[in-house]
Amino acid sequence: MSVRVFAVGFAALALALPAAAQERGTIEFGAFGSVASFDHDLSLTSAFGGGGRVGAYLDPRLSIEFEDAELRASRPNGLKDVNVGLLSGRLVGVPFRTGRLSMLLGAGAGVSTETNFMHNYGVDALADMKFAVADNMAPRVDGVYDWIANQY
Repeated sequence: MSVRVFAVGFAALALALPAAAQERGTIEFGAFGSVASFDHDLSLTSAFGGGGRVGAYLDPRLSIEFEDAELRASRPNGLKDVNVGLLSGRLVGVPFRTGRLSMLLGAGAGVSTETNFMHNYGVDALADMKFAVADNMAPRVDGVYDWIANQY
């Protein structure tokens, strides 16, 4: 059975060089806030949290990135809230760039854990818009969709 998790990172500030200087070997570090909704089968309603990301450019239009998100998820029917963690790695491409604006698309895999130490594995997809506002800062708005396999 497949379980879906949808997370949207908002106001994600990535400390990065501008798009023109993103060449092989450039490293990006970023922090983000997240909002998530879950498949009803999980007995989780919504979650809020944040995390961090590190990425390395393999080419000006291709990078690999790893991120860790930690969220506090609410549960229905008076059940106690739980902590949810998502650890992902993905390959990210830049199919469109104009000036300081870039569109990013990515795919990868990850693992999800929660307070009761349940571990689940799956794949994810990313769609992103990034705008370089300075030489070392580029706000990003991400949409990430995780397909997590139900392992319990």
